Amino acid sequence: MAEWSRVLNTTIHKYIRDREDNVMRNRKLLAMLKSRGRVTFNESGDLLDWKVRFKRSPMQGFADSDTLTFPRKDRHKTAQIDWRGYAATDSMTKRERLMNKNTEAIIKTYSEIATMLMDDMEDQFSDELYIDGNATGNTKRIHGLESFLGAGSPASAGYIAAPSDTYAGLTTGLGDYGGSWSVNGSSQVEWPTGTGDAHYDFWSPTLVDYTDTAWAASTKTWPNTCREALRYAIVKSRKNKSKRGQVDVTFLENELYRQFEEKLEANERLVIQRGEEDGLYKLGFKDVINFEGCDITSEYGVPSLTGYGLCMDACELRSLQGQLFVAEGPDVDISTQSSRFSIDFYGNMRFNPRNFFKLKNYT
Repeated sequence: MAEWSRVLNTTIHKYIRDREDNVMRNRKLLAMLKSRGRVTFNESGDLLDWKVRFKRSPMQGFADSDTLTFPRKDRHKTAQIDWRGYAATDSMTKRERLMNKNTEAIIKTYSEIATMLMDDMEDQFSDELYIDGNATGNTKRIHGLESFLGAGSPASAGYIAAPSDTYAGLTTGLGDYGGSWSVNGSSQVEWPTGTGDAHYDFWSPTLVDYTDTAWAASTKTWPNTCREALRYAIVKSRKNKSKRGQVDVTFLENELYRQFEEKLEANERLVIQRGEEDGLYKLGFKDVINFEGCDITSEYGVPSLTGYGLCMDACELRSLQGQLFVAEGPDVDISTQSSRFSIDFYGNMRFNPRNFFKLKNYT
């Protein structure tokens, strides 16, 4: 309603000297990386280079007086990715700062610019942890989870899609570096069921198709197959003989998580939160379900109709600087009489693809 002119000309607005900060969201993956010590600083070098042990020397039976042979074994591959960077900037002119300095300033903008830039950077950076750094147009962005989770045709055995991607210069396809796989001694390949050589799948993630026709559910949709598909993904991703390397947490797109919760409720399953001593619950996140020994939750930024199983021991965020995000400024530009601020990141993510799974409607 329009007010009378005298009211407009003689009465100021009633301002609330605060603001609603709705841009920050619960960022669980970044919180887990920090809490598990999977963020490293002050890296250097022209690129990120690490050695991957992909092969084992075969063990053989030996009887008294047998003759041993001693062929040399090459057990390592070299993985390499380049460094990537991000920046966020802001500025404030001298005139604006002068107008914003006393009691008329609802928000003391100048003193908060660096803090707000830091918040902006951290919030948006969390989404980058899921992107494909190899995709067209992403050459300046980090290598997130999708950088090694590309798929070929669904496998004939069902349940999974065939890994088909290149990450850090190494391909993820099954058997790309030799080796063999068998099920109960048969040459039939039904990976990841069965056993085989370490180098057959050393760089291959498990890509589970929750709409595949092999599932027992009559209708092959996530609400019907979610328990089957999650259980399959968690169990089949346990490729290491020790606890190290097993999946710790599964991040689902929020609609998949909602439907999973409803499925558990419909079956009257008791949902037990993991204790305070461990996992996401310890970090203050209460929307966590423990299923088959793995934390199941949702995370903003996960692509539609998708889920990811992560082993925190197999991923690392590396920074070239002494902290994750570094503030620069204010730098005074005399020509424009303005103060300039920036926040930047230089580094990249490093993964061992073998210890991850993806849930997707591949068919």
